[in-house]
Amino acid sequence: MGKKKGGLESCLFQWAYQNRKAGTRAAEILKSIEETEKILKTVKFKKRG
Repeated sequence: MGKKKGGLESCLFQWAYQNRKAGTRAAEILKSIEETEKILKTVKFKKRG
């Protein structure tokens, strides 16, 4: 499980980095990362239950 989560996070940050390289505004990336963190927290919470 730990590997999956780490892989997912690195994949998302890689995606954000690629978007940044492509010229996407940093604010949009930060917003996406915030949304991603919320999703990850929700997934963690569901796994516990």
